[in-house]
Amino acid sequence: MIVTTCLRPTSLLTKQAQEIATDLESKTVARKEFSIEELYNQWNEPILVVGKKRLEWYEKAQSAPFFFHPNSSVFRIRRLLKGEHDPFCDASLLLEGDSLLDCTLGMASDSIVGSFIVGDSGVVVGLEKSPIIAYLTSKGLQTNQQNISDWTKITNRITVENFDYKSYLANLADNSFDVVYFDPMFETNIEASSGIAGLKLLANYDDLTYEVIEQAKRVARKRIVLKDHFKSERFKKYGFTQLIRKTSEFHFGFIEK
Repeated sequence: MIVTTCLRPTSLLTKQAQEIATDLESKTVARKEFSIEELYNQWNEPILVVGKKRLEWYEKAQSAPFFFHPNSSVFRIRRLLKGEHDPFCDASLLLEGDSLLDCTLGMASDSIVGSFIVGDSGVVVGLEKSPIIAYLTSKGLQTNQQNISDWTKITNRITVENFDYKSYLANLADNSFDVVYFDPMFETNIEASSGIAGLKLLANYDDLTYEVIEQAKRVARKRIVLKDHFKSERFKKYGFTQLIRKTSEFHFGFIEK
């Protein structure tokens, strides 16, 4: 991969690009007036662009970039502040002071909501197998700003770990977390989910297994939670109680300890 900047970067952005390249054991390339496609044709490697507001990852020259954004978590927290319900919270039954292990972090929208619920006394750990997604999400959680009280505290208390959940779960002690959460890539595509177009090229497509679910049962004190397409066979296959939402294409399910 190569690391470059947006067009006409400041000296600070150039320095940040150099620091990020060091973090990722990569190399920096001066952007000059080159387009992303021109850089890709020259280097034939994925490109990380350091911009004024965000980092953008281009897997291919004309692919949709992956970049961190908090997705649905912003309006979901606003709804919770108004006393309204959130399907993830209804499924997980998280409380203040609880601990959450998000095994499929992605852009962390559910972990952000979870962090809001568990508060300063709680713990949220997000596992992400892709090193690029883990890095960009970690940086995004540290820098993203939203007009929500304590937003920085909410996002900064999420610990991002670049791990495969299979090995991570296997090495945890019994009852290590109150809730263990899975949000695997859906077996059925949802066309409306254009916001994750850039994520799909980087995402982990490993499926759940009986062994993983058994490990999750051992690690969780309260519940194992699954988010999946409403037609998914995973709910029935692994024994999740599926919470039906007639107006949504994705549902949550849980296994009670």
